[in-house]
Amino acid sequence: MPLFKSPEQLMDLGQDQFLRGDFSAARGRFQEAARKFAETGNAQGAQIAQAYASLASLGVSDPGPEQYASAAQSLAPLGGLSMKLGPTQVPASSLAQETRILYETKTLLSVRPGSPQQYAEMAQRFQALSLEYRQLGSQNLLLPELFHRSSVSPVVMAPYMAAMAEEAMGEAVVLDHPQEAAEHNQNARNWWTQANELGKAQEAAARAQLYGRSARCWICGREVTGEGVQFVTRPAAIGPWTNAGTGGGMGSADPSRSVLYTCKGCASLIDAVADRYAQERAHEVEVKLEAEIEQLRRQVRPLSP
Repeated sequence: MPLFKSPEQLMDLGQDQFLRGDFSAARGRFQEAARKFAETGNAQGAQIAQAYASLASLGVSDPGPEQYASAAQSLAPLGGLSMKLGPTQVPASSLAQETRILYETKTLLSVRPGSPQQYAEMAQRFQALSLEYRQLGSQNLLLPELFHRSSVSPVVMAPYMAAMAEEAMGEAVVLDHPQEAAEHNQNARNWWTQANELGKAQEAAARAQLYGRSARCWICGREVTGEGVQFVTRPAAIGPWTNAGTGGGMGSADPSRSVLYTCKGCASLIDAVADRYAQERAHEVEVKLEAEIEQLRRQVRPLSP
């Protein structure tokens, strides 16, 4: 075998290493082939070799969104060209679609929105992604199985993304419209159930129940909706004197939980007053303690040698 290998020979070596699961070595061969193709003026060969190198990168450790974005970018210009992945032949266009969807999935799942507008935008992206997964059909994605022996089913991912979209939309509207947020979380519960994520379904159902509750503030009488959003609970002694607040209509107390309902405004006022009294009491205790310590010092001073 010649000492200096041609780009075609390097491609064959890369394919062999790819087949044996040595993706790191395969990536190096493909990158070397891409460089040699480029040096000889074979732009298409270099483009194909670089696409193989970007795919092999997905099998090296745990790839992040940037690796999937790079693979999608390198595959997109190849159209329907058949790509050999081990024993499997796959159109480059299909691989480009899969890598793009996986990129978007990993990116979205790592985002932490900071405003209602960002949550609303995320909801739209999750909804679009759910539709894309649904359009893939029922066959598991190829790349996760090929590189990481893990199954990613569009049948599961489509409702998973739809549930995430509903939850994100719920967060977008919860401050102004808790009842609407409750409806979004109820929809999320249904999608989580379809995705067989029963724990997440229970969490969404719990949020829907909280956001859908209405009460009348015990202090100011204002009607509010959404426990933990527009009103909160405060522990209180419950007795016959609270019956007026638990009768027909919108209640102001829950005897079963020994709590009163207060709107966020009144609750913040109560907390502020309580904090002030707590600080005053702490200062009084500190002054008293300092005086007692000083008295003790005076008592023990004559005993010092």
